[in-house]
Amino acid sequence: GAAWGLDHEGMTYAAAYGDLDRDGDLDLVTVNLDEPVGIYRNDSADGNRILVELQGTKSNRFGIGALVRVETTDRREQVRQMNPATGFLSSNDPALHFGLGSATMITKLTVSWPSGMVQVLEDIEAGKIYTIKEEDAQDTKSDSVAPAPSKPFFSPSDVLAHAKVQEREFDDFSRQPLLPNKLSQLGPGIAVADVNGDGLDDLYLGGACGWPGALYLNEGGKKFGPDIDTPFDPDAIAEDMGAVFFDCDGDGDQDLYVVSGGYEAKEGASLLRDRLYLNDGQGTFSKTRGHLPELRDSGGPVAAADFNRDGSIDLFVGGRMIPGHYPTSPVSRILQNDGSGRFSDVTGEVAPQLTESGMATGAVWSDADNDGWLDLLVSYEWGPVRIFRNRSGVLEEATTAAGLASHLGWWSGLSAGDVDNDGDIDYVASNFGLNSKYHATANKPALLYYGDFEGDGTKKLIEAEYEDGVLYPVRGKSCSTRAVPHLAKKFETFKSFALAELKQIYRPECFRDSLKFTATTLESGIFINDGSARFEFHSLPRIVQTAPAFGSALIDCDGDGNLDLYLVQNHYTPQLETGRMAGGLSMFLRGRGDGTFEPVSPRESGLVVPGDAKGLACADLNADGRPDFV
Repeated sequence: GAAWGLDHEGMTYAAAYGDLDRDGDLDLVTVNLDEPVGIYRNDSADGNRILVELQGTKSNRFGIGALVRVETTDRREQVRQMNPATGFLSSNDPALHFGLGSATMITKLTVSWPSGMVQVLEDIEAGKIYTIKEEDAQDTKSDSVAPAPSKPFFSPSDVLAHAKVQEREFDDFSRQPLLPNKLSQLGPGIAVADVNGDGLDDLYLGGACGWPGALYLNEGGKKFGPDIDTPFDPDAIAEDMGAVFFDCDGDGDQDLYVVSGGYEAKEGASLLRDRLYLNDGQGTFSKTRGHLPELRDSGGPVAAADFNRDGSIDLFVGGRMIPGHYPTSPVSRILQNDGSGRFSDVTGEVAPQLTESGMATGAVWSDADNDGWLDLLVSYEWGPVRIFRNRSGVLEEATTAAGLASHLGWWSGLSAGDVDNDGDIDYVASNFGLNSKYHATANKPALLYYGDFEGDGTKKLIEAEYEDGVLYPVRGKSCSTRAVPHLAKKFETFKSFALAELKQIYRPECFRDSLKFTATTLESGIFINDGSARFEFHSLPRIVQTAPAFGSALIDCDGDGNLDLYLVQNHYTPQLETGRMAGGLSMFLRGRGDGTFEPVSPRESGLVVPGDAKGLACADLNADGRPDFV
C-alpha cells in the first residue's frame, strides 16, 4: 500500500529483488503491462544486515543450490539457499540478504557448496557485503547435510504397474458453478485382504464412473494377476467411493462391500446403490441380490465392526454428498447384519444423531473410552471430527464433551492408533493444509452459505472470508456472475466488485435464510486421547501442511515399537480459477512414541508419490513381515 510506497495501480506480471544501490538492503523491480519498468528503492534504516555473494568454481558460477547458515551474537540462526529464480519470468540478484536486527557481529557463517565443499567464517562484522569464493573452501563433506541412507525404508515396485483407473471427464461446475472443488474425482476406494486363503494379501481397486473395479490376486508377492472371471464389470457405471473386505456371512472368508457414490449421478439414481459381493472361499465373488436395503445415497467411507457384540460384522456407511445439492447433509447409516450376510438400516434405532450429521469423509471403529465397546469416529467436510460413543449397542454423539466440536475443518480421513504409548487410542485426521488461498482460524473462519440469492427458488453457493473484520466474497466477479447473472449489471467493473462487501453484493436477508457452514482448522493433525475420550488437537509438522492430505496409515515401520505415520497428498481438481495443489510428494513421519512425529525426507524414506493421491492401503504384499503401501 501507500505506506510502503507500493501504491501503483496497473497490471504487473513479474517482479524481482536485488541490492541495486549496494547499501545492503533489497530493492524491488517490477515489469508492468504497457508501462515503464517500476523501480522501488528500499529506504529502510532500521536493523543491521549483511549481503553474501558466492563465486563458485567446482559447483557453478553463482553457487546456485548452496546453503548459507548464519549464527549471530544474540544466538539467532538463519539459513538461506542460493536460488534466484523465485517468481514468474523473473530471477533475483544472485546474492543472499540476512537481516540481523540489533546484532552487530556474526559469530559463525557456514557455506555448504553443492560440490560438498564447506567454508566457515567466524567473527565477521555486520553492515558489509561479503564475496565468498569456493576455491577457498576446504575439501571436506558438509556435516550439516545428512547423507542419504544406503537403502531407503521403502522402494517402488512395479507389481501393480498394470493396475489403473481412468476417470471420465465430468463438468461438476455446470451443475453448481461455485463449487469450492470438483466432487466427481474423489475416489476410488481400495481394500486389501487375503481372499483366497493362500496367506497373501490381495487387492481390490475400485473403479471410476465408466471404469469397473478389479480384483488383483497376489501371486507369490512378485506379481498380481487380475481376476478374469469378475462380477464387477456389470457395475462399471458406478463410482466406487469406498470398499471394505469383511466376513459378512460367518463362513470364514473375506466378502466385499463397495460403496457407490460420486457427483455424476442425479440424486436417488439407481447407480448409487451399494453392492455386496460374497466370496466362495477361493477368491471368486458373486454379487448378492436382496441382501442390502434399497438405498440410493452418494456415499463415501465405509467401516466394518461388530458394534452390538452379537457375533456378526455390521457396517457404518457414510454419506459423502447429495449430487447437485452440495453442501447439504447426505444420510449416513448403520447397517446391521443378521448373521447371514443380510443387512437392515437401523440408524434410526441405534444412532439417530448420525443420520444427517454432515458430509462424511472418513470413519474408524475403535474403543476410544476403554469401556470394551467399539465407538465410532467420523470425519466431515465443513464440520468437526465427530465421536459417537457406544452405550451397549446404542451410539450417542459426544462430540462437544470430547473437545472435538471447535475444530471445524475440511477433514478428509482418519487413522487410529496409540501414538503416545499411554494405553488409549489417538486419531490422525487428514485436512486441507495451509498452502492455499484459504486461511481459517476461530477468529477468522472460512464461511460457506447455501441459499436462494436471486429470489428464483434456486439455491447457490457463496464462499466468504473476513478481512479486517469485514466479510468479503472469496470468489471473483467472473465466476460469481456466471452463477448469479444479475450481478453483472449491478457491478459493471472488476474494481467495483472487488471493493464491495458481501452484504453489498447480496441482500442481507438472503443470508438469514441460508445454511451456513464454517471452517476454523485447516491443518492436518492428531487428536490426543486422555483415556476418557477427551481430546487435545496437535497440528502435524509444518511441512505436512504444504498440500491437502487424504489417505493415512499409522503403523510401526522401523520396528522401534512406536507408531509411524504415512499420508498421501495433493489435489488436482480444485475450483476453476485455482491451479492444481501439488506441493506434496506424500509424507512419512517417524513416531517418537510421545505423540509427536519427525518428518523423514523422501530421499530417506523412499516414498515419493507426486500425483493426485487419494486412497491408501497398508498390507504385507510379499509376506516378509514388513508393511507395504499401495
